[in-house]
Amino acid sequence: MKKIILNIMATTGIALVVLALVALCYDASMLCISSVFQVLGLNIVIYAGMYLLNRFEYPYPILETGLKLVYVLALVLVCGWIFDWYASTPIFVLIPMAIGIFVVCLCLDAISLMGEVKMINKLINNEEK
Repeated sequence: MKKIILNIMATTGIALVVLALVALCYDASMLCISSVFQVLGLNIVIYAGMYLLNRFEYPYPILETGLKLVYVLALVLVCGWIFDWYASTPIFVLIPMAIGIFVVCLCLDAISLMGEVKMINKLINNEEK
């Protein structure tokens, strides 16, 4: 549970930084506080769905990643409609933002997983001696 909360907060932070960078490109001067909580809520829903998607076993890793990406994009587009994000951020900007954040999070997960594998291997090697 602790790791899920950490991942939600990290993803929210990454999303807000990307959102701020995009806003700078459009000469925006502020980021509404409601946007912070909307992004946090979206990430909570995304991780809840990811938890459910991870309960299934997929024959191909690319299929699993593709389903997760489609799920994330669908949620982002629905939230864009619900929270009226399209008034300030066009859909052709929102989609690459979501894909970019998804890719960054995948890379961070891979790095974290490699660290865990190294720690497990180290423990196994110490136990064998």
